Amino acid sequence: MTDHDGAVRLDVESLRVFRELVAADGFTAAAERLGVTQSAVSHKIRRLEERIGVELLRRDGQQLVLTADGRELLGHADEIVAAHDAAVDALQRSAVTGMVRLGCNEEVAATALAEVAERFGRTHPDVSLAIRVHDSAFVAEWLDICEIDVALIQVLDTPGALRDGDEVWRRDELSVVQAAHANLDEVDDVPLISFGERCLYEPFFGSAMTAAGRSYRQVMECTSIQGVQAAVTAGLGVAVLNTPNITDDMRLWRGAELGFPSVAFVLRRAGESGESGDAVDALCAHLASAFEGASS
Repeated sequence: MTDHDGAVRLDVESLRVFRELVAADGFTAAAERLGVTQSAVSHKIRRLEERIGVELLRRDGQQLVLTADGRELLGHADEIVAAHDAAVDALQRSAVTGMVRLGCNEEVAATALAEVAERFGRTHPDVSLAIRVHDSAFVAEWLDICEIDVALIQVLDTPGALRDGDEVWRRDELSVVQAAHANLDEVDDVPLISFGERCLYEPFFGSAMTAAGRSYRQVMECTSIQGVQAAVTAGLGVAVLNTPNITDDMRLWRGAELGFPSVAFVLRRAGESGESGDAVDALCAHLASAFEGASS
C-alpha cells in the first residue's frame, strides 16, 4: 500500500507469507504450511511486489532464488512479523480459563495448526488445549459424540455435507493423479492408492469409475499424505489428491471424466450437548481469524 506522499506501507500478513515461501522453497509447500491454496500464496507475493515496486524472487529451474531486494526484505520481514505478533499477543492476552478439545485431520495438523495453536497458547495462557489427529471421518464422529469440542476437517462440497454453522475457510479442487512417468490411463484394472476404508474420496471415486465403465483395484492403503504421495510418484498407482498435495512429479490421470466435487475445509463445533463456554468460543474465534487472514 502507498499513501498520498508515495511512502510504501508494508502488509504484515504478506510479509508472513513471504517468509514461509522462502522457508518452504516453493509455492505448493508454502501453501501447505500456511493452510491456504497455492493461488492465495501467489496472490500475496504478487501484491507485495507491486506495492514495493521490486522483484523479490526469481525462478531458477525448479528453485526459487531471492533477488538482492528479496534478501534485504527477508531480514526486515523476520523482525516486523515477530514484533507484530509479540505486540498483538500482549494486547490480546485473555483471562479466559478452561479446557478445549480440538480434533483435526493430518493435513491440517501438518501444515497450519502448529503455529496457530502456539499463538493461541500465548494469547490464552490459562486455557488448556488438547489436540487429537485422525482422518476427517473419525474426527467428525468424535465431534458428534462430544469427545471433542471443535473440529477442523475436510468434507466433500456436496449437498448435505456442509452443516448449518460450519465455517468454510478453504476449498480445494480434487484430481486423480499418477506419476509423471506412469501411463495408467488405459490399463484394464486401474491400481488405486487409498487413504483407507474411511477415505473421504474413495466412495465417490468408486461410484464414478463404475458409471464410467472402468474397473479398479486397491494396491495400497495408507492414511499418511506423505505415504500416498511417495507411492504415486513411485508409479504404484493413481490416487485422489487435493491441489496443494499434487507435486511436480505427478500428472493428471485421464482414463475417465469423473467429475469430482471440490473439498471444503471447515471449522465445526459440537452442538448444544457438547462442552461449551468461553474457552471454546475463544478457540473458534482464534481459528476463524487465523485461517481467514491466511487465505485472504
